[in-house]
Amino acid sequence: MGKYDDLVFKIPKEFHEWYGFASPRGFFRGTTMMEKARVYMDFTAVTKPLPMEVPHTHHCADEYLVFTGADMNNFFEFDAEVDVWIGEDPNNLEMYTLTQPTIIRVPPKLYHCPVNFRRIDKPIVFSAVYLDGDWSKINRNLDENGREFFTYDGAGIRRCVKDSSKECVYCGQCFSEAMKNADKKSKETNTENTHQKDLLAPFYEMAKKPHTGKYDKYVYAYKPEEHSDDRFLSPRAGFRGESEMPGSRLWYLYNIVQKACVIGETHMHHSVEEYLFFTGADISKFFEFDAEIEVQIGEDPEHMETYTITEPTVIRVPAGMWHGPVNIKRLGAPINFEPFYPCGNYGRVLYKDGQYIYEGTDLPKK
Repeated sequence: MGKYDDLVFKIPKEFHEWYGFASPRGFFRGTTMMEKARVYMDFTAVTKPLPMEVPHTHHCADEYLVFTGADMNNFFEFDAEVDVWIGEDPNNLEMYTLTQPTIIRVPPKLYHCPVNFRRIDKPIVFSAVYLDGDWSKINRNLDENGREFFTYDGAGIRRCVKDSSKECVYCGQCFSEAMKNADKKSKETNTENTHQKDLLAPFYEMAKKPHTGKYDKYVYAYKPEEHSDDRFLSPRAGFRGESEMPGSRLWYLYNIVQKACVIGETHMHHSVEEYLFFTGADISKFFEFDAEIEVQIGEDPEHMETYTITEPTVIRVPAGMWHGPVNIKRLGAPINFEPFYPCGNYGRVLYKDGQYIYEGTDLPKK
């Protein structure tokens, strides 16, 4: 047993029956999986066209909707079309069509969804990143008199559709049955499958209205970042918080590691926690992980404990906790090393020559 075992979590294989999604998938379910964690996110590969979700909001936490190619060895090869609706009024949403790797910030109280994966010619990643330890949402409904009422739904309280005495475990069985039954009926009657079309028809009607661009500020297409560091795939991608989207509370990188190497140095973050994700480079084959990695963690840079990683893993680094470097001792196939920093500006503290040295993106430019 190590002193910091509670900060190191091996991502389990989550087998499911969701129509159109690769199984098993990786999921980090916040406080359900790690006490005090303030991030709730998945690594899901979409393999078939399908619609999902209804318009909803989140009361007090940002959510980020991430769409990338599933094979991060070819990050910018995005062979799909995805329609996403956003707006302040659930009856007057604006549609965005995504044809390249994109991240969408959803501030609190902004309606979003449905998401229609309209064309999927190569698997893509869809990851809903929620900056809180427990995911929740608020749905708007209308009663028989047309009056609004709102229902609250979320992790830990959602009930199973098939057996309300049980908690929902997100197996996807109910969703998949509806999709498969519609497919079956279409084949039996030799008619067009209108299930998805009927569900989405009101939203495509909204899309016929002039596009105002009011929500363009929340939609960011990842930029190819060419570099000469042979440790990492080039070009690489990342989302650098405030510098790329004012108001963002997220800063992270996709580092597709190409060879055994050492990354970074020992440092800490004074007032922001960080998450270090280590996954396979192809999210559709999430658990194909062929590497051995050592990471050091400690409360004092002179007294660190070493943790060895050989499978998809997340390390939570609380504020003030020293960590690094990341030592990729063996690499049989490329991996994704994803430092995930839930703040709009990245900053770190180093200890050199008896002094604490601050480095960060929020320093004034000389």
